[in-house]
Amino acid sequence: MSKVAKIASEAVKNRTQTPFGSWVRDKLLAVNRQKITAPPGLAKEGGECGFDYPHRFPNTQATRSPQDPKLPDGVYHKIHDNYYLGHDARRSVAPPQQLYKVTSQGQVIGTDLTPVSKGPNVNFGLPTPTPGNGVEWKRSILNEEISQQEDKVLGTLEKYDKYLAEAK
Repeated sequence: MSKVAKIASEAVKNRTQTPFGSWVRDKLLAVNRQKITAPPGLAKEGGECGFDYPHRFPNTQATRSPQDPKLPDGVYHKIHDNYYLGHDARRSVAPPQQLYKVTSQGQVIGTDLTPVSKGPNVNFGLPTPTPGNGVEWKRSILNEEISQQEDKVLGTLEKYDKYLAEAK
């Protein structure tokens, strides 16, 4: 970050145009209107309207580097035990569970590893397939919800359902 001030010092005087340039600008912007027309600009305190030139000068602007807010210390001001690591879900990701091992000849060894499928009682009453290639779902129309059993649109699509055809 630069150490140079980002705004001109207050010693700089507000610039203005030449009198002729100011007269042309005011005429084009209709600053000095006739008394029968509404005054320019928005009403200020006391109901008086006036035209504000859109120039920015150091004595009319706030600084770009305000003071830091004085906030009370919170949970993130602690060095440890501040729950920061719990916010990032990437730290909680683990490699997938190993279902079985296969030798280079294709023989399965160690099939008594931890089962991933926890059973139908945990999976809303549905059997869960083992992930990987060759997954075949078992499906029966009798196990579907009533709204799906009686839906005519789904009934016309049942002829394309290979899992339903195998269940009959």
